[in-house]
Amino acid sequence: MLGLLIKDKIRWQDKWSAEIGQRFSIHDSTDNLFIFEDGCIREEIMAVIGKVPEGIYELFEVEAAPKDQCDYMADSGQCFDRTKR
Repeated sequence: MLGLLIKDKIRWQDKWSAEIGQRFSIHDSTDNLFIFEDGCIREEIMAVIGKVPEGIYELFEVEAAPKDQCDYMADSGQCFDRTKR
C-alpha cells in the first residue's frame, strides 16, 4: 500500500485532499496521512498531486503492522509501518 504524509499542513490545500478522496480508494487515514487501497498506483497519485510543491508531502510504501511496531496509527486504530525496502 502507499501512504501520503502531509508534512506541511499550513501550506497543504483542502482542494488537494478533496481531489484525492474523489479519485482514489482510501484504505485508512489520519489528519495528515492517507493510506491508499492496494492497487492505487504511484504514478496515478503523482498525476493528481504533481503540482503540489515538494516538501509539503511524502509518498511512501506502508504495510499493516502490530501495535508494538507502529510508525502510524490510523483513525480506525490500525497500525501501519513504513515498508523497509
